[in-house]
Amino acid sequence: MFKKSLVVIFVIFWLALAINPVNFGIWALENILVVTVFPVVLWLDKKYNFNNLTYLSLTAFVILHLFGAHMTYANMTYFVWYSDWFNWDRNYYDQFIHFLFGLMVFVPFFEVFYHQGISKRLSYLIAFLFITGVGAWYEILEWLTMIVFCEKSLEACAEAITQGDIWDAQKDVAYAIIGSLIAMLLHSIWGKKKSAHL
Repeated sequence: MFKKSLVVIFVIFWLALAINPVNFGIWALENILVVTVFPVVLWLDKKYNFNNLTYLSLTAFVILHLFGAHMTYANMTYFVWYSDWFNWDRNYYDQFIHFLFGLMVFVPFFEVFYHQGISKRLSYLIAFLFITGVGAWYEILEWLTMIVFCEKSLEACAEAITQGDIWDAQKDVAYAIIGSLIAMLLHSIWGKKKSAHL
């Protein structure tokens, strides 16, 4: 029942944030991954039976991504306070989401490999490499999308995507890696405490 409720909540958010997005082209591109991955997650859950916390983590992450797709990451209104607080020039919502990708999606990846009989350590390593690889491929796809679909000059398109930060792609991948390392550490500590309690 809990998982079904999360699916309903996700669908409601998806429908609401599909209405009048700031840039329909960006919204559509960002949602290709959502539409592709959503049925895969449902199938994986049937096969591996994710625990409720893992399912909640995945749902929360995707909903936060949907907000970025609706408003565009560079103009994420609800995250302006963060930049204003530190007196920064750019909106860091995109890098925050990359960090959350590593933090909130690492454990589901781990569970997929671990439930196939792979050792815990190797499952950690594969999940870490998977997060890193997906993060890197996302940046490559973002670059290719800019080249194919951007109607302005390459300089203007690059400015819109990176918000003037020439190291944006590298930082995005780095944040995903940091998030996954924290998730691995917390999951490992929690696992040891659970084993000790049993």
